[in-house]
Amino acid sequence: MPVGHRIAWGRFVVLAIPAIVIALGCRPQPTESAEFALTRDGQPAVTIVIAAEPTAAATFGAQELQWHVQKITGAQLPIAHDTEPVTGPRVLLGPSAATTRPDLDVRQFEDQEYLIGFLDHDLVLLGKDEATSYAVHDFLERFCDVRWYGPGDCQMVFPETDTLVVEQREVRRRPAFAWRTMFSWTQFKMARELYNQPSDEELSLFWRRLRMGGEAYVCNHSLEGYYDRFWMRNPQHPEAFVAEHHDWFAQGYSASEREAYGGQPPQLCYSHPGVVNQVVADARRYFDGEGAARGAEAAGKFFALVPMDRGGRGHWCKCPDCQPQVDPQRLAENSFDSNGSASDYWFRFVNKVARELAKSHPDKYISTLAYAGYSYSPNNVQLEPNVTVQMCLHTRNCWAPGMRQDELRWYQDWVNRESNRPLYLWLYHCLPELHNVDGPPFRCFPGFHAHTIGKQFRAFTRDGIRGAFVEGVSDQVDAYITIKLLDDPSLDVDALLDEFFTRYYGPAAQPMKKFYLCVEETYCNPANYPEEIQTNLQDDFFQTEEMAWKYLGTEERMAKLGSLIDEATRLAVGDLEQQRVALFRQAIWDHMVEGRQHYLANQPGTP
Repeated sequence: MPVGHRIAWGRFVVLAIPAIVIALGCRPQPTESAEFALTRDGQPAVTIVIAAEPTAAATFGAQELQWHVQKITGAQLPIAHDTEPVTGPRVLLGPSAATTRPDLDVRQFEDQEYLIGFLDHDLVLLGKDEATSYAVHDFLERFCDVRWYGPGDCQMVFPETDTLVVEQREVRRRPAFAWRTMFSWTQFKMARELYNQPSDEELSLFWRRLRMGGEAYVCNHSLEGYYDRFWMRNPQHPEAFVAEHHDWFAQGYSASEREAYGGQPPQLCYSHPGVVNQVVADARRYFDGEGAARGAEAAGKFFALVPMDRGGRGHWCKCPDCQPQVDPQRLAENSFDSNGSASDYWFRFVNKVARELAKSHPDKYISTLAYAGYSYSPNNVQLEPNVTVQMCLHTRNCWAPGMRQDELRWYQDWVNRESNRPLYLWLYHCLPELHNVDGPPFRCFPGFHAHTIGKQFRAFTRDGIRGAFVEGVSDQVDAYITIKLLDDPSLDVDALLDEFFTRYYGPAAQPMKKFYLCVEETYCNPANYPEEIQTNLQDDFFQTEEMAWKYLGTEERMAKLGSLIDEATRLAVGDLEQQRVALFRQAIWDHMVEGRQHYLANQPGTP
C-alpha cells in the first residue's frame, strides 16, 4: 500500500454559486431575452438535437438530459437527429451539422474542454470527446439545480416544477485536474451502507455524472506478471510463460527466504540489461498497438513501470551491481515507510527504460510512483523528460505531525525540482478504514476531514499537480468534497458542506452537520491523540483501537454525538430525509457504538 499525510496549506477562495431560474408559484417570470425555457406547464419547450451518427458521449448526454428534465418537470424532451426537421428552440448536443460554425469546432477545443452556450434561440452543449457529457452534467448542476450526492435516486436532489426556465449565460471551461479517478467500488462497510449498497453500474454512473475520469493515465505496480512469464510456468496461467530467466530476478535470497514471497524473489534485478530490454520491448509492443504483456499496465500515451509492492525498507536485489545503489544512510534517517533509500537505484532503472523508449516513441511516457523506499526524489539522478511521477501521500493522516511534515517536505521537493514535469498523486483515503495495518481488524473512529481536503487541493492546484487517484471511498461527504475539488478546487468547502447538509437532510441538517464537524475536529486535531503522536516525529502512525476509543471516541464525545443523531432522527420528517438519516445512523453511528463497546469489553477488569 503506498504513502501520505495532512498537508496544512493554503486558504480557499469563495466562488459565487451559479444562478438558476425556476418558475414556481408566484415567482416573477424573467424577460424573454434573458431566459431559455426547457419546459412550460409540463410540456417540452425544446428538442434535443444530436448528429445522425452521434458520438458515444453525445448519445449518453442526450439520454441524461432527457431523463433528468423528466424527473424535474414530468416532461420528456424529444430527441432528434440533425437530418430531421425540427421546429422551435433546440438543444444542440454534441458535434453535428447544426454546430458547424468555426467557434463551435470542437477540434479547436482543449482536451476535456466544453461549452454551455446560447446561440440565437438554441442551447449548445458541446465538448471535445467525452467532454460533451461534462457539458450536460455541468448544465444540470449549474442551471437546473441538480445534485448527485450518491449513487441511486434516493441520493439525488433536484427541484420539482412544471416549468423549467434557465438564465442565458455562457460557461466555457475544463476540469482543473486532467486526471480524476477513484476506486469504482466501495471496499469499506461505512461507504457501502451510506450509499445504500450500490451496484457497480450505479457507482460508475455516479462517477460519470460528477465528471470523474479525464485523460487516459495509469500508474501502479506493473511487474508482477514477470513471475509467470520468466520465473516459472504458472499452472493457472501456463500460456503466459515465455522462458526461464532466473538471472533477471533479485539475487541473494535463499529458498527459505523466498517463502515469505510465495517462493519467489521479492523483486527483479533492476541493474540487469535483460530486464531493461524486456520492459522496453513490452512498452513498444503496447504503443505499437499489439496490447500490453500479461501483468503490465498501460493507457493512452503512458506505460506504467513500478516495482513489486514490498514496503519501504529493503527487499531489493543483493547482487554486486544493485546493492551499492541502495543507500543505507537514507534508510536510517527516520523510521518512515516513505524514504529515499532506493530512489537513486529505482529512478536510474526508470531512466534506462525511458531513454530507449524515446528513441522509437518520443511522444510517449513512462509513468512511475514515488512510493515507499523510492518516495524521496533521487540525489544523483536527473529524470528523463519522458518520465511522469505519481507521489503517494497519506493525506488523511492529518493528525500525525511527523508523517505530515515528512511528506510535505518530500512532496514539495518533487514539486520544486520537477516543476515542468507532469506530476500526479495517489491519495490514501482508505485510512483509517483500512485499519488493520499492524493488528487485527476493529471498528475505527471515522476519518472525516473535509476542511483538510480543501487546503490540500488548493495547494495541489498551486503546485501544478496534473491529476490524482483516490484510493478508498471512505464516506459520503469526504468523497463528494474530493470529487468536486478535483473538478474545481476554488470551490469553498464551507459552502459545499452547508449545501450538502441543507439539501440532503432537510429539517435534520443542523444536527447532522454538527455531528460531522464534531467528528472532523476530533479526528484531525493531533491534540486529541496520545502524547507520543505529538512528540515522535520519526515514525509512521496509524489509527489503533486504543486511539479510536480511548482517545477519540471518549464517553463524553459519544454522548454528545448520540444526542445529535437522536435529534436528527426526530427532525427528519420526509421519507427521503428519514431514509438518509437512517443510512447514516446505520453506517456511521452504529459502527462507532459497536467499536467502542468492543474496545470496552476487552479492557482488563471488564466482566
